[in-house]
Amino acid sequence: MPPQPPPPTKPQETLTFTKKNQNMTKLPKYAKITKRPIPHPAPSTAYTGANVPKTIYVSTSTPKMSVVTRVRKLLRQAEKRATSGVHASKGGRHSRQTHAEKVAQGQEALRREEVHVKATGRAMAKAVAVGEYLRDAAGGAEFRVTVTTGSVLVVDDVEVDVEQKRRVVAGAERMRREVETGVEEGSGRVLSKAAVKKRRRGLRGLGLGEEELPESRTRWVNMVDVVVGLK
Repeated sequence: MPPQPPPPTKPQETLTFTKKNQNMTKLPKYAKITKRPIPHPAPSTAYTGANVPKTIYVSTSTPKMSVVTRVRKLLRQAEKRATSGVHASKGGRHSRQTHAEKVAQGQEALRREEVHVKATGRAMAKAVAVGEYLRDAAGGAEFRVTVTTGSVLVVDDVEVDVEQKRRVVAGAERMRREVETGVEEGSGRVLSKAAVKKRRRGLRGLGLGEEELPESRTRWVNMVDVVVGLK
């Protein structure tokens, strides 16, 4: 039986991230989190200027080869701009430049034009896969690829289910009375020490507090930035 290839690794297993979410407030069970979409600027196109950063944002549903094609197109357009600068007609302040100087300038300008393929969460695996595909293209002679990690601050909306809150608060009040009296309401049964401890743990687990819940809260999510340029 031929040897089986190793299972694919996740970005979290091969990349290093700094943990930034610490001591986040625990929300009660009646509060629901709704994640806001991460805002992104308008997508880059093949005609985006040389001085404008070129970024492609990848989601879990984005086809890998579609991203590869977009990266190639952006870099080929950058190559055309660099080439046109070299072959520009003589005149003006560039008239004294040699052809070799223009070529050097064009190459330097081309090296500065890079495409950033960015993703967060589960989509990071796809961004890394795009980078690996381009890194290995043409035997590794066509593109240079670097991968960096970071984090981005996102906002979550906090929504309260009023009816569920009413039930949770009523249940918590009952448990508090049972802890204080040591007697189960309704049955009148005397609670054991283990039963009282269980109710105390249950109260702590409900996450109820005197403070008002915020309308939203922020957290950090891991991000990967795959930078691709022409060699």
